[in-house]
Amino acid sequence: MARVEIFLFSFSLLELIHQSQAVTIVSSDQDVEVHEHETAVLPCDYILERANDARLEWKKIKGEHISFVYFDGALVDKYKDRASMRGSDIVLNKVTRADMATYRCEVMAKTDTRVFTETAIKLVVLVPPAVPTCKIPSSAMSGSVVELACKEPEGSPPSQYTWYKDNRVLLELPAKDSTFTNTSYTVNRKTGLLIFNPVVKSNSGSYFCEASNGVGQTQRCLVKFMQINDVDVGAIVIAVVIVTLVLSLCGLGLFYAHRKGYLGKSRSSKSNGTNRKTATPATEDFKHTKSFII
Repeated sequence: MARVEIFLFSFSLLELIHQSQAVTIVSSDQDVEVHEHETAVLPCDYILERANDARLEWKKIKGEHISFVYFDGALVDKYKDRASMRGSDIVLNKVTRADMATYRCEVMAKTDTRVFTETAIKLVVLVPPAVPTCKIPSSAMSGSVVELACKEPEGSPPSQYTWYKDNRVLLELPAKDSTFTNTSYTVNRKTGLLIFNPVVKSNSGSYFCEASNGVGQTQRCLVKFMQINDVDVGAIVIAVVIVTLVLSLCGLGLFYAHRKGYLGKSRSSKSNGTNRKTATPATEDFKHTKSFII
């Protein structure tokens, strides 16, 4: 036991010696959450091996785009009117969703044993959800696949969605819900999609969706009634019979016309007219030849 304590003490002592010989950032990587239009403080506390001036830079990283916030001892023009430096910390005033990004603090001390160190801070701007837009069909046929959609783009962090039918929550695991006769549906709380596969007549009812993200009040869309109709087999059979009768009558009419020769006469009369037209020049040529010999 004593050997373990000696080892831990030696390890801690070596760590302190190592830190004292290099530039070190005290504030660790962290997330800073702040409501929209409020003030955010991004910390970057560091210590140096030697008492000299270090070079401090702040950068904003959003996707693949990297830009300066603090460079060469001053805030860049974009931030001069809405930010300030509190030592090595940055104070952002009236933050908006456009400020959401990762901010990296970089410290360089040329005379230290380790000359460079950095830390990253993720700024999360909290925004309550807006009223979601819901797409609910007014009617559908039983046995088909029906999709209901719910979406709102404003919330930060992204909203979670809850669907209701006749003021009752539709569970993500419908098999555990004994209050519904048809459990062949899926609910995706992240995307806001409610899919019936297939839909049945008992799914008729009033539907609406709620969006919430833990910031501000929960928002909901307007209630809309969806009517599910059964397939009318009788009407389909009648339609098929009518179409069959119409096609049969058309076929019989063509057959009767062919038997009476209406279709053949028109072809023969055309062919006779053609023969007469082609025969006339031959007769005229013959008469002309005979008179020429005489």
